[in-house]
Amino acid sequence: MDTGELISKMAYLCYSSSFIRTITITQEKGQKVLRGNMHLFLRADSGNFKSTILTELGDYFKVDRIELITSAGLVGTIDKNMNAIPGECWRVRNKLLLLDEFNVEGDNNCIQPLLPLLEDQMFKKSIGRMVIDMTEKDKDLFFQVKKGELKVKTRFSCVICSMKKIEKNRSINLNALLSRCIVIPYELRDDEIRDIMNGHKLLNIEKCQFKKPFDVHISREDYKKIMDAVDSYPGLNVKKQYARTIGDCCRAFAVLGKHDFNTYFMITKLHQEA
Repeated sequence: MDTGELISKMAYLCYSSSFIRTITITQEKGQKVLRGNMHLFLRADSGNFKSTILTELGDYFKVDRIELITSAGLVGTIDKNMNAIPGECWRVRNKLLLLDEFNVEGDNNCIQPLLPLLEDQMFKKSIGRMVIDMTEKDKDLFFQVKKGELKVKTRFSCVICSMKKIEKNRSINLNALLSRCIVIPYELRDDEIRDIMNGHKLLNIEKCQFKKPFDVHISREDYKKIMDAVDSYPGLNVKKQYARTIGDCCRAFAVLGKHDFNTYFMITKLHQEA
């Protein structure tokens, strides 16, 4: 599978998963509730058209590409009149958050609030000063500032692009961030670069079939098929992203509405090699 095909496939799954509120799984013993959203982390050196790829995704899914986002830009801030300004995590609810030139270095204060937003789709913090109370709602989602506390419940899938090396010297926060994403390191072929320079699109994405948020239930039988598919991966290291791998395969099943064992293999491979 070439780079364009891989990113197109994963971007379709990622965007479509933003419509899933929850996934309820019937396990051998009991049930488990899983977030619906899938997240991607694209890593490539300069010259691999990362911004172009995000721009294509933004044009296709009608969202903006955000460069060099800050913590305030992500979760929200307070203006000089003490009014709250919602951040990107609220603006892109039920859509994609596209983060370009993401700084993965240790001094990036954006990673910390991004972690609970990717995992639980929730974030709250004490503002520590007088602020005018306000609330915005969108069905089960909300952005709220009340009694000096900012709280947001949102839902989005995220695609992050970075050219920073992530193979060595990872911080605790970066490890936590990457564990929440499917990491796709890539390098475009010469012919792919020439095609882009001749005006061709790299991506060919399926049209999303979903229009509004929904919930998914995965039966015990289907869950076992997903687990068996992951377990069949050659040389599988169960201690490396095993739970995350199964979770993302469940999200793929929820989007596709059927088993796609080639997709399960691809997701497992990416998690094992991250």
